[in-house]
Amino acid sequence: MKKLCLFFVLLLVIIPAKTFSQTAQVTPVSIEEALKLAPQQERKILIDVYAAWCPYCQRMHSEVYVDSDVVNAINEYFILVRINVESDEMVNFHGNEMTESEFAQALQNRSVPTTYFLNHEGAIIGTQPGYLNEGIFSQLLNFVGSDAFLSQSFDDYMEDR
Repeated sequence: MKKLCLFFVLLLVIIPAKTFSQTAQVTPVSIEEALKLAPQQERKILIDVYAAWCPYCQRMHSEVYVDSDVVNAINEYFILVRINVESDEMVNFHGNEMTESEFAQALQNRSVPTTYFLNHEGAIIGTQPGYLNEGIFSQLLNFVGSDAFLSQSFDDYMEDR
């Protein structure tokens, strides 16, 4: 009986901790808000371009963007924006009003998911199409966020780790 009670106590401690660590999230903001905050906070802008029907986009949202290393890297270096390629929601990018769909076209988006890295002024500094697992994605976020991309390749960066 004592072992059974200990088992249940451990379950009550471990399950909520594991669940919490897997559900950490970063709240996305609008592109307008990101353009205001990025210079103030000295952070870059991370744009997640997705489609609701896309299974890899869903995996990025449910598995990758909730990983603690990914969340930590985003919180340290980026402001997250989500853009739905099929949305008619209006956005304002540097005074240009357009739908999210039109904004994705303006980014010359060709596939989903695609991640865009923008500097604090809103200029594209890099693009990563496709699904990436949380380990690679967190390293990529740190590579771009820390400005390591200015002096070395991603392969060299990964070798140094």
